[in-house]
Amino acid sequence: MKVITEREQKHYRQSGILLILCVTAAMLTACAVKAPSTKPSAGTVENYTCLDNSFTVSVPKDWEKEEQGHPYGDLTKISGVRLNSSITPDGVPVTLSVLHYSGEHLFKTPDEFIRDKMNSIVRIDYGQEATTTEIRIAGRTGRTFQIKTFKLVFLPRLQEPPMQEGVVYERVPPYKLIDITERYIVIPASEGYFVLGYRSPVTMTKKYQGMFEKVVRSFHPLLP
Repeated sequence: MKVITEREQKHYRQSGILLILCVTAAMLTACAVKAPSTKPSAGTVENYTCLDNSFTVSVPKDWEKEEQGHPYGDLTKISGVRLNSSITPDGVPVTLSVLHYSGEHLFKTPDEFIRDKMNSIVRIDYGQEATTTEIRIAGRTGRTFQIKTFKLVFLPRLQEPPMQEGVVYERVPPYKLIDITERYIVIPASEGYFVLGYRSPVTMTKKYQGMFEKVVRSFHPLLP
C-alpha cells in the first residue's frame, strides 16, 4: 500500500510500469526474493552446439542453461541457449544468450528484431536516439546496439499502514525497480539470423562485460 504522487504517476505512464503492475497484482498474492549470492562466476567453459546445428560457442559451464521457452519462442522459431548466473545482489541474474532466429513467422529479419527491442515497453532510455553500429564477428558483418530497460523485483508483502481519509491509494505488490543494460549483436545468416545478447543490472554491466565478449569471440556459425 502506498500513496501515489504526481511525479510517480508520470513515471508510470512513461515507462509502462503501471500496465505491468496491474497484470502482476492480479496474479500475485505474496512474493519473495531469492537469497542473493555473492557474485556470478564464469568458472570453466564448455563447448555448446545449437540443437538445430546452426552454430557452436563456448559458454560458462556452471551457469543455468535454458534451451526451451525463449522469449517469443511461441510465436516464432528460435533455437539456442540462454545462460543465467546466480541471483546477484540486485536480485536479478546476469544473462548471456546465443540464439538462432529461423526467420519464420514473426521477426523474419534482423531489422524486425532490432525494431522490437528498441520499441520495448520497458525501455527507459527512450529519450535517446537508438542507433546501431556495424561490427565484425566470426568473419561476418553484423550490427550491435545497447539499450537500458528496467525490471521489477517483488519483495515480501509487509503489513499495510492505516489509510488516511481523503488520500487516494493504489494497492500494488511491494517492489524495487532495477535498471538493466541490454546489449545485442545481430548477425545475418543464409537462414534467418543470429542474436548474441547480454543482459545485466546496470551496477554490474562493466564487471561482466568481458565475460560476454569471451562468448562472442568463441561464436562459430555453421550456416553460410
